[in-house]
Amino acid sequence: MAQFPDAPDPRQAAARSLVVRTLLRQRAANLGIEADNEEAAVEKLLEREVKLEPVADEEIRRYFDANRQRFRSGALFEVRHILFDTTRDGSDRATAQKAERALFHLRNNPEAFERVAAEESCCTSAKIGGALGQISEGAVVPEFWVALVNFGKAGLLPQLVETRFGHHIVMIDHLALGEALPFEAVQARIRDYLTGRLEQLTYQQYVAQLIGQAHIVGIDLGDQGPKPAGPGLPAE
Repeated sequence: MAQFPDAPDPRQAAARSLVVRTLLRQRAANLGIEADNEEAAVEKLLEREVKLEPVADEEIRRYFDANRQRFRSGALFEVRHILFDTTRDGSDRATAQKAERALFHLRNNPEAFERVAAEESCCTSAKIGGALGQISEGAVVPEFWVALVNFGKAGLLPQLVETRFGHHIVMIDHLALGEALPFEAVQARIRDYLTGRLEQLTYQQYVAQLIGQAHIVGIDLGDQGPKPAGPGLPAE
């Protein structure tokens, strides 16, 4: 099950993936779509049945205006963190509660950060008080970076930051936000992001429709409908 190492239940994830592939393959066959292999057949199917509208320039501008603080050049943060591993089976809820208690304590006792990091953090940085040094965009996972930019000042972030590694308590010691980028400098980047988000949501809707029309027994497919886009260029 190495193909789905981060899934809460790798077997269920593999089974869901197999069901979706089977439904797509069957739909392509029912429509008489021929191709050299399964992947090509599915690609032809999606081209035929999933129609994507181009992202309007007005939508790109709207996104830029609503998220100006995210478009700055050369931002640097000097950061410490405490990582609580909530990814292990059966430990997520208790560990998340432990992280919340530690955050509550640090709100009132920020000087204890290094000690708590040394005692509680699952990151190797625990040995140096949780210090990550100076980080820039791309040096950490997107959701961690977004939390830094959104907070935008020195101090203890008031909420836990959740990433695929677990829950983080984050302290910004110093920061330099850099210069604001003009719309023209980020227009193509925003267009690519919004196009990718639209494709993701549209494909999820299509797969959800196929699942709704099928009779599937013995597997929980969960919510296969549209989901919020992941971090990177976050939604407004």
